[in-house]
Amino acid sequence: MNKTRLFYLVAVVCCHLVFSQFASAQSLETNPPVEIKNNSGETRKICMHKPKTVTLFAIGCVELNSGESIFWNRKGVFTPFKVKVYEVRKVIDKYLYARDLPADTGSILIGVGGRFGFSRFKNIRPKYTLKACNTRFPGGIYLVIGLETNFGFWTEGWWKIDEKKCIDIPISKRLKEKHNIPYGTIPRTYYYARTYYGDESLYWRGGEGDSELCINAKKRFSKLQFKQDGTGVKTPLPCTADDHKLVKFRRANDPTATQEVIRLDF
Repeated sequence: MNKTRLFYLVAVVCCHLVFSQFASAQSLETNPPVEIKNNSGETRKICMHKPKTVTLFAIGCVELNSGESIFWNRKGVFTPFKVKVYEVRKVIDKYLYARDLPADTGSILIGVGGRFGFSRFKNIRPKYTLKACNTRFPGGIYLVIGLETNFGFWTEGWWKIDEKKCIDIPISKRLKEKHNIPYGTIPRTYYYARTYYGDESLYWRGGEGDSELCINAKKRFSKLQFKQDGTGVKTPLPCTADDHKLVKFRRANDPTATQEVIRLDF
């Protein structure tokens, strides 16, 4: 009888472990990073904590200037969590307010004053496409894109867009298939383009203060822009190979939580 009970107990424990591993794998697949945007007009410090507890220790904190955004990778925390928001000061940051958020939070928006918004992942488009259109240039548009996420920052090109034509670039699908970045991650998207207009070249590129990124000026390419060492410090990788050069990129408008397509018209 005792042996039977022991066998039954071991079986239950083993089943529980297998189910726990399966549930954990499912959580990792279905809970992508949380996008945090600061639209407050001021620099804000945002800290994530365990929910409904009083603790001085945060799961993670980030400082964002106004207009900046970042993806929080949750650090394995796929449960409800608390967000605390601070006004950044030289000596001691001023605590402003806190919010308890559900486990399936997909995006957080820090607004002016005490305004605070969030979207649950089920209400966020898991995939998006960049539609680029050549409205009037007979020589064709040649396009390069830059994709910035917390997992890496890449430039890719070239795509040719014929006159009066559009192309669809499945951004989310490319990130998933090429870099194993989960669906639901909306990268910051940049672009650089050129065409031949009469006897001269015409460029769409960034200006002062915009990101300077490496491209291959002659042929198709996909290039990682910064060293990935887990420190969070962006160390530019060399841009010295044949036909490689640094150019300024423009930033495309970020899609909203419910957009499937963002559009570039040339």
